[in-house]
Amino acid sequence: MRYIFVADDFTGASDTLATLRRAGLNARLYLTVPSCDEVADLDAFGIATAARSMDQQAIRSEMQRIGHQLQVHAPDVVHLKVCSTFDSSVHTGNIAIAMDALSTQLKPATTLIVGGQPSLGRYCLFGNLFAKGADGQVYRIDRHPVMHRHPVTPMQEADLRRHFSDMGLTNVHGLDRVALHTDVALPNAPVLCDALDASDLTRIGERFRHAPAPQLWVGASSVAEALYPNHQTIEMPSSLPGPLLVFAGSRSSVTAAQVAASHSMTIVTVSARQLASQPQELYAQITAPLQDGKATLAVLDDDTTHGLTALEVAQYAAALIAKLVRSGNIGTLLIAGGDTSSLAIHHLQPQSIDYIGPLEAGVPVCAANFANGHRLPVIMKGGQMGSVALFDKVCELTCQNDE
Repeated sequence: MRYIFVADDFTGASDTLATLRRAGLNARLYLTVPSCDEVADLDAFGIATAARSMDQQAIRSEMQRIGHQLQVHAPDVVHLKVCSTFDSSVHTGNIAIAMDALSTQLKPATTLIVGGQPSLGRYCLFGNLFAKGADGQVYRIDRHPVMHRHPVTPMQEADLRRHFSDMGLTNVHGLDRVALHTDVALPNAPVLCDALDASDLTRIGERFRHAPAPQLWVGASSVAEALYPNHQTIEMPSSLPGPLLVFAGSRSSVTAAQVAASHSMTIVTVSARQLASQPQELYAQITAPLQDGKATLAVLDDDTTHGLTALEVAQYAAALIAKLVRSGNIGTLLIAGGDTSSLAIHHLQPQSIDYIGPLEAGVPVCAANFANGHRLPVIMKGGQMGSVALFDKVCELTCQNDE
């Protein structure tokens, strides 16, 4: 197995899965490390974790366990898939600890960090990260209108070398865009590569594809884009099964705009307080329109005085979503919010996840395959992803079955 990716949340995992499939690889996503026999016919596979929301001890334990189990696969490339905005912190979703834990088990000869994903409007120049906002403007990540005040992992440092140093990885060497396109010698240390456009990713792939293995790559789906630059077109299905459940667990301004623009669904407002104390009542409220075949949008209200942490809210929401799916009333599931998505999928425990097709940039449609033979289309999007009309677009795909 040449390429294995370990993702810190499900939304990122599904995006990398989509990238590999578009590159022509036979790839699949799992929640736990599969046996060699299970993946004998695959070119690549991924493991989706909830590491993005874990504390230091949990993330180290998770990555050590996964790294140990991957040894039998003898991968040439292990890709630690992190968010394209690199938002993590010392105490939550610490990327440096994840790297150290994987490295302890897999002993990489080469460690590379790709600092941007231009296809999603994420750019790294001279080691500093920039990201496009919902208004189309590009911001330094520590001045981004959303990411600098993320409720769990606010980005307060744009220089990714300093960001990694704050998390405990102090020896990152910067390979800026000028040096990237030359043959400058590199130290025996983790290398952070600039990525401003597709030509930079092509150069990264050319320069490091044949570096000593095993290789540990860290970054967004741009890692897969660098290693497998030739993509083919995969068409979206003309329809998806209904009814549709959209659960908007993200409070980002992008998701808020998508909720506000949705005019085709029954809306159920959800409070964090209800999630914690009245889950059965919420279950009944959301199930009622679904049983009538109506597309339903469940959205968290803007009450932030509930006394729960963001992670606790995501955990309660994930448990409710899993129960709703098991009711058998959902044809297609869309979840907005990285933590909520990852936790919900881990509640549901599908055997594997396949890629169906592209919905929008960074928002693929996948299928969760369950032990009983059930196959559920799932769309998991990060808070910053998707067009304003995304929810209604999915609703149209599912409602075609009723015409």
